[in-house]
Amino acid sequence: MATLRTRNKRDTHDDNASPLSLSNKSSRDTRARQGAATSWARLIFYWIAAIAIATHLHYKLPSPKQHRGVDPDTGVTEFSEHNAMKTISYLSDTLGYRIVGTVEEAQTYEYLEHLVREYKQEAQGIPGAPKFDIWVQQATGTHRFDIMDNMVFKAYTNVTNIIVRLSCPEDSSADRSCEKNAILLNSHFDTTLGSPGATDDGSGTAVMLEIIRVLSRRDWSEYNNAIVFLFNGAEESLQDASHAFITMHDIKDTIRSVVNIDACGTTGREILFQANSREMIDAYKNAPYPHGTVVANDVFRTGLILSDTDFRQFVQYGNLTGIDMAIYKNSYLYHTHLDITENLEPGAIQHLGENTLAIVDYLARNSTLSNIERTSEVVFFDTLGLFFTVYSWSTAYVLQMGTALLTFVFFGYIVYKTHHSSPYRSVPHILAAYAQSTGAVFLSAVFALVAPVLIALFLMSNPVGRHMAWFAREWYGAVIFCPMSLLGMYGAQYLLTYIFPSGHVDREYGAFVSVVLGFGISTLLTTLTSVASSYIFWIYSSILVFALAVNEFVLSPSSIDKSNAHKPKIHSITYAISSFPLALLYTDYTYAMIDIFVPLTGRMGVDTPVDVIIGVVFGMVIFMTVLPSLAHIHRFGKQCLRKILIALALFQVAVLAIIMVQGGSYGGWAFPYDEYHPKRLFIQHLKNLTSGESHIGVAQADHGPYIETVVSSIEEALGVKAEERAGPEHADEWASIYPFSAFLGGYRFNTEPYIRSKDNSQSTSLIDQLTGPFPQLSIQNDVYDPTTGIRSFSIASVSPSYTWTVIAFDAQVVDWSIADEKPLPEFSHYVVRHVVGYGNDAWKLDLSVKVPEDKRAEAEKGTWKMRFEFTALEKENFAGLGIERETKNGVGIMRVVRDVLPIWTTPTWLSSIVQVWEL
Repeated sequence: MATLRTRNKRDTHDDNASPLSLSNKSSRDTRARQGAATSWARLIFYWIAAIAIATHLHYKLPSPKQHRGVDPDTGVTEFSEHNAMKTISYLSDTLGYRIVGTVEEAQTYEYLEHLVREYKQEAQGIPGAPKFDIWVQQATGTHRFDIMDNMVFKAYTNVTNIIVRLSCPEDSSADRSCEKNAILLNSHFDTTLGSPGATDDGSGTAVMLEIIRVLSRRDWSEYNNAIVFLFNGAEESLQDASHAFITMHDIKDTIRSVVNIDACGTTGREILFQANSREMIDAYKNAPYPHGTVVANDVFRTGLILSDTDFRQFVQYGNLTGIDMAIYKNSYLYHTHLDITENLEPGAIQHLGENTLAIVDYLARNSTLSNIERTSEVVFFDTLGLFFTVYSWSTAYVLQMGTALLTFVFFGYIVYKTHHSSPYRSVPHILAAYAQSTGAVFLSAVFALVAPVLIALFLMSNPVGRHMAWFAREWYGAVIFCPMSLLGMYGAQYLLTYIFPSGHVDREYGAFVSVVLGFGISTLLTTLTSVASSYIFWIYSSILVFALAVNEFVLSPSSIDKSNAHKPKIHSITYAISSFPLALLYTDYTYAMIDIFVPLTGRMGVDTPVDVIIGVVFGMVIFMTVLPSLAHIHRFGKQCLRKILIALALFQVAVLAIIMVQGGSYGGWAFPYDEYHPKRLFIQHLKNLTSGESHIGVAQADHGPYIETVVSSIEEALGVKAEERAGPEHADEWASIYPFSAFLGGYRFNTEPYIRSKDNSQSTSLIDQLTGPFPQLSIQNDVYDPTTGIRSFSIASVSPSYTWTVIAFDAQVVDWSIADEKPLPEFSHYVVRHVVGYGNDAWKLDLSVKVPEDKRAEAEKGTWKMRFEFTALEKENFAGLGIERETKNGVGIMRVVRDVLPIWTTPTWLSSIVQVWEL
């Protein structure tokens, strides 16, 4: 009994005091251990190797086919980037800006119709060639379009679609059943105001033409479904032409699903970023170069990405399922004058073309296209572009919950093993230690994300003024924010060693197990949200559990052999098993994420804290990429960890010092803009026909600095001082681009002094010096019903030489000619945007409004008037041809502004008139 009592006393002492004593004397926190540099070098090598491989695979493109569409060795007709680039070059370099309503729009659809008729003629006589139908649709209609939390009512007149249908040979099916189910392939050939649109969407247009050429030369005897190609002529005007097709065309009811191809970049792989059915995602598996993940799908659905495509119209009005794909890298040039042929990366069009061809060919051959159901309960992702994985959410739920359960069971085994190992620790003590260290893992995650925000706030502060120093290259954010992210991530672990000094005997081992447990918990919690993107936590948990299992059952030193007592319990190979695959996979996701979000910040509006957003993004990137290092930093004790933290702090200070020195002027490393990563400006010459004023407006689309440089240059050129016009109260000055005007902020300059200094006319009114013609609004069919207090009338607009027009008014509207959309029930502000196709200059809006009670007497007399603010955009192509509407004496304003803009800006030019009408 005496012996037993002595043993119990010793065990009790160990349970209470040995963790602290071991932590201070025999743990690796206080042991001087050799090989720290070698161990860290080995871990860094794993990361570098993974990042290098992922970089190569992520940016790898197929070799572009340079032949004219027929393989010279095999004689097989195939997709050729050479042919597609000829089309893109003609559209963007020869025709240029193809804005709806301009002559270039008409030249484009005439060119497309000519080409498809050529392809139809060339296909005749080929055995088994498909039936080749062509339609030219010119349509007029209305619809509601909500974007950026703004409600826009749209009207369009004579917008143009070119439609091609390929179906089974005419002699193969008497009942033509093959035409009853069709897959729609869509792109748009118009461009926005600021861009000649080589990729957006010259790339989609060229790809579709090339696919028509390839498929029209194949034997269609075994094809089950038709393919409809929609070249739509009005997407940039808020998706009018796609709405016209899916609501009005004769073959709209044969469409069963849609593949939409668009672009918001000029380089790299196409990405699948929207999908809404399992069958269509399965079809994407046939793409030879898959690139897409449900994460992009989930993010796009949140509205965080301020963009939209024709895909919306097909889903909303056609109730279709489908997939939405786009070239997205280097979107610095998206919607700018730099979206030209020479800036397209070789292989990008080949990638998009071969993928699209494979998908639609599979759907036409093999799919029934019937009974396709819309669903978001699908998990899909590619692995480094090598293969594509698709499975249902029900399968994902079982896999993810099973992995979480396995993690918890494995953790129970670790606790059991630790409890029965030397030195003795009680189960409550072990669980308390793991609760502390697992909490520290989550705290490290929070610190990793929040710490870079401090750097962002420092850069944004008034004394520093280095906003968006990371903007010029997507990877700059890694240099600027990652040291602070690591400092926060590792600092949380360092903090733990002081708050809980009597934690794990082996802190490295405890931290690694805690990382595994933390991601098991994360997998459980995210799975319960039913968000498909939670598969990422499942992948992480799977890799971490596997690495820990290998460590425990294969690599870990035996606890029986006392000579192993001071050896690391996490083998160096365990870090290879965990760090390499995690860094490999997450680097691929990182490139996709930062290639979207970093350029996007240049057009997110003046009020968006983009520095903070990018800081958080890179904080997440660093945490997920170097996750296993949370354990490795404990391998050599607190003294080594302290040195790492000091080194990171010094590196961060050095980076900030360089930003201060190199970020203040063009050409510096940290200056946010250059010619190919420009600051976006909107420049408008606005002529107010009501007040007689003429102004140049300059607005910026981002939160970045140095707008003052532009403002001062324009002030000097025009000889006037700028007037700041920020805030929503001035948004109506940019009504021609509503609702995007809500995100702009800028200045305006009175142009009258400059015009009069150059004009010898003695006219008292500046408007008299402007050249017309000017738009006219009038009221037709004006009827007032005194019993209901409702006035019904039509507003007729005649706008020769103008394209986009906007009518804004305040009223309680009870009825109107906006189809399928009821007016708001209360007195409201309305904005109706209208666009006309080339050769048209008139349109009409029918309204029935409730006259205010105190104005009904005037209404009965016919003297009550409503106020309408009418804005119209001139057709002159200043951006492409340098043509602007000058004064009668030849004075032009916009070229004066153009001549003083720095090279690191990219302007979108607008010349508009505005007039208030009382009707």
